[in-house]
Amino acid sequence: MPRIFAIRLFVIGLGLSLVGSVVDVRAAEEQPERTYLHKDWQIQSSCEAKSAGEQISTVGFDAKGWHKADVPATVVGALVTDKTYPDPNYGTNLKSIPGMNYSAKTFFANQDMPKDSPFRCSWWYRTEFTVGADAAKQTEWLHFLGINYRANIWINGQKVADAHDVAGTYRSYEFNVTKFLKSGNANALAVEVFAPEKDDLGITWVDWNPTPPRQKHGHLERGLSHFERRSSRAPSICFIQAGSRIQNGGAYNQRGLAKRF
Repeated sequence: MPRIFAIRLFVIGLGLSLVGSVVDVRAAEEQPERTYLHKDWQIQSSCEAKSAGEQISTVGFDAKGWHKADVPATVVGALVTDKTYPDPNYGTNLKSIPGMNYSAKTFFANQDMPKDSPFRCSWWYRTEFTVGADAAKQTEWLHFLGINYRANIWINGQKVADAHDVAGTYRSYEFNVTKFLKSGNANALAVEVFAPEKDDLGITWVDWNPTPPRQKHGHLERGLSHFERRSSRAPSICFIQAGSRIQNGGAYNQRGLAKRF
């Protein structure tokens, strides 16, 4: 399945736009310390969970009745895994899942979500994790390798980014979240995902493959959610798309050499 990636490289400089170039620099000796957040997530519809992001993204939030999930996972995929819905690959189970009563006259992905679909609402993904006591001395980055389609992102009761910034089909993102974290303590991350609208530029489905009831709703992709800790971002070798943003998120200057090929 195709993916759209926002490719970024971090070396010294701000707002550079390179075309047909490659950055070739020495890798820093310091290797990033990563904390992967693939396990122990909980998901719930915002139609059921009425609390706001400030509350859902706090440690100890009462998520009783939420569904367990690991990522990567679509909303429907997680609900099938925890046996809320039957295996859609068997018999006519797919048509029995709520939201599948759509008209067959036009392509489902180009229709409005059915009014009785549980996926018209946004869905929350939340998890809790701990960072080391030395986190305050480092720069902490939160990486998402794919979110579909829009999302609001919260950490410890504070909004990191909203659906105006996080929008697109399986786009990757990374955020400097140093100021949002509590060093040496438990932290909470909450991601509210929204399905694409019928006129959004999403990944639709071939006519011989049934469109799922979520209509491309809310997905956290493989490799999603890991923290990368270092005092500065290490340079690397990377192809840069036209218009890519270059920034230095550390406390010290970094040097890089841009070469035309």
